[in-house]
Order: sequence, then structure tokens, then C-alpha cells
Amino acid sequence: MFATNSKSSYAHSAFGLKLATINLFNFIEPPGAFYEFSNIYSEDQWRQKRAWLNRYIGSYQPDIIAFQEVFSASALKALLEPLGYRFFSVVDEPEPLEDYIYKSPVVCLASRYPILSALPLQADPEVSQRMGIQQDFEYSRLPLFATLELPSLGQTDIYVVHLKSKRPIMEDTTAEGESKKLAQSMQEEITGSWASAIQRGSEACHLMNSIIERRSHTNNPAIVMGDFNDDLRSEVLRAFHVSGLRSITDDMADMPLSHYQLHDSWDLYVKSTGETGLERPPTHYFHAKGSVLDYILLSSEFNSGDPASIAEVGDFHCEDTHLVNPKFDQDTYSTDHAIVSVTISLRQ
Repeated sequence: MFATNSKSSYAHSAFGLKLATINLFNFIEPPGAFYEFSNIYSEDQWRQKRAWLNRYIGSYQPDIIAFQEVFSASALKALLEPLGYRFFSVVDEPEPLEDYIYKSPVVCLASRYPILSALPLQADPEVSQRMGIQQDFEYSRLPLFATLELPSLGQTDIYVVHLKSKRPIMEDTTAEGESKKLAQSMQEEITGSWASAIQRGSEACHLMNSIIERRSHTNNPAIVMGDFNDDLRSEVLRAFHVSGLRSITDDMADMPLSHYQLHDSWDLYVKSTGETGLERPPTHYFHAKGSVLDYILLSSEFNSGDPASIAEVGDFHCEDTHLVNPKFDQDTYSTDHAIVSVTISLRQ
């Protein structure tokens, strides 16, 4: 576990902050293996994976990057430092299975600007109790909660997340030599898929509770970046939809409700362009069907329609050429997710 926080001076003439979220899809340095012994990159495959990331950063130059599916955080830090990311944080470690085999990759944060603090975001037992689930509930992957010092914005809270996937949570109870029946397989997948949805939704609820708690005590802008593994509009991720809460009344307003709302950066971008009919590109494909799983959410300070706003989304980019038009010699060991990036500009 480490977090780099060395002091430095920096200059930024015209403010344009670029954020990006990247699922690195099994970023592990050989001889480490992900999940199974056979999953070890050759030196050439590892070189290709790092070169792909280098090319993206060289082309788009994000200032702050949220990473998911990282097994080798120290290797990622070493790759990024010469590219200008002097500040790097990770708050968890992958879990060893045996020898060089690992599971449970972690999230990381890299920044050109100072990271003042970085902490793991633990589930709150009291929140779990109110949700009606076990008080020892834990995130499937620990989120990273950091506070950064950013030009013009000042102290800003950033959350890096990787919510539970839709892969069914299943235990193989079939006896050795016994084949599964159709009915049994159907039952296991139905219950396993719902178990995954409960885990993912509970993680979203815990996360939003933590963000609300933090926002109630600070005026720090908030940014949430990562792989949500679901459509933001789904009922499973309902915790993020605070504008739809029924129990809110005007006499509660120590702060306006908008202070606690998070906005999808795509929606803010579309609003800022004034264009209608813009088609949102998918960030992941499963059996050729595209879906949006990767998001950057922003607090009211970035919503140009809010009286409290000081900045707005000036650009939105989804880097997906490695998915929709891959080059064999460059993209074979890239990632199975698109990269989402946004540019934040100060309001005039």
C-alpha cells in the first residue's frame, strides 16, 4: 500500500482539467498470473499492454486518471511517473491465490496535481443495518477516496470505484461425476445474478451515503470515476438518483438538494453543446451488444445550470478504437473497455 504525496509547484495558464477513467483489464506484471497459472503475459505481451497505455496518454494527456483492474500497482506507478504523474495512490492489494497467482484486482489514482490524502472507503455497518443486510457487508473491491489540490477548484474529493460485475455469484454444489440438470442450472443462474445485483446496488448505496456525509461537512467539489458495471439509470443503481427521493421537504434545506446531486458528465456535456440527438457511445461490448458501464459523475459545481457552479464540461471523449476498429499489433493486449474522458473548463 502506498500513496505518493510529495510537494511540488505547478503552473496552469488556461484552466482546462482533463479527467479519465480506464479499466486496464488484468494489468499484471509477469511472472504474476491473474486467476489461473496459464494467465501469464509473455514479455512481448506485457510490452504491448504498456505501450498501448503509453500511446493513449501521449495522445490525450489526461490530468487525473482513475484506474480499475490493477494487479501490479507498483509497475503502473513506474510507467506513469516519467509521463508527468508525480502523484499516485492505491489503498488496497490484490489477493494471492497461490505462488504468483492473484485475484481481486484493485483501483488506483494517478494525478499531475497533489494528492493531499487517499483512504480506502469502507462500508459503514450502520448503513448496512438500515439497508437490511449483514452488518459485516464489504465492497467487492475497495473504493479509493482522495482529496486533491486542484488549480482554480481548490480541494476536490475524488472517488475511484469498481462496482460488482453482473457475473452471477454461484457456488458449484454438483457432486463429482454428476451432471447438472437444466432446472438446476437455471435456478443457480437466476439466484446468482440477483446476488450480484444486490451486491452492486448495496455498494452504490454505501458509496452515495459516504458522499452525502462528506458533502454535508465540506464545500469540496466531488468527482466519482470508474466502472459501475451497470446502466446508471437502472434500479440497481438507484442510490445515485437523489432527485427522486420522496421524503425531501423544503423545511429540511440547510443545503439545497442540488448540493448532494451527482450528474452524469455525458448529460452535462450534451447540455453544454445545446445539441439534440447526440448518440452516446458504448464503453463495453458483450456478444457484440454495446452498453455503457464506465462513468464520470460530477457534483453541482460542474453543472452550468446550477447557481453554485464554477465550472462546466467542455468536452467528452470515448476512446473506443481498440474495440471497434482494433489494430492487431497495437490493441491485442489493450482492454475490453473504452476509456471515458472529460475536460472541465471554468465558467466565464
